[in-house]
Amino acid sequence: MPDHPEFAHTEYAQRTDRPAMSEWIEQMAAHFEASEGMPLIAGRILAFLLICDPPERTAAELSHGLSASTGSVSTNVRLLLRLGIISKTTRQGREAALYRVEEDRWPELVRQRMERVTQLEEITEAGLRMFSGQGERARRLRTVHEFYQWLSEEMPELWRRWERDGRSRRRS
Repeated sequence: MPDHPEFAHTEYAQRTDRPAMSEWIEQMAAHFEASEGMPLIAGRILAFLLICDPPERTAAELSHGLSASTGSVSTNVRLLLRLGIISKTTRQGREAALYRVEEDRWPELVRQRMERVTQLEEITEAGLRMFSGQGERARRLRTVHEFYQWLSEEMPELWRRWERDGRSRRRS
């Protein structure tokens, strides 16, 4: 019975090196925790949804697949939904909602983060005006400001290249 969750999980486990997959999920979760401040379980859910087959899972399946409590899965699924990284759908005849990664949203999410990072150029510039001529304080701030200024100048070209090259990769 292919639509039954236990069957899907068993079949999936048979086609996947579970210890390696679990380790990869943990590495991804640790990365998202360190770089995004995301709870480990949210990173695990995100990593699992990136690689699961089929690509949609119920909260119960996520809980079972990640050995996590249903409450923790529910809380962190809501976080990922708010971030726009995953989506929720329902199917007629199914009581439980299905969750999936929105991989096409990833570049836009990164772009938004990078825009927030490059906004620091404006903040450091204001600091430079405030501390102009104050030796060491101004030097340290100028070093940071120059980096953010460079990053702000490079970002538009980086995104143009992604839009040009990324589309051709997805068509292949």
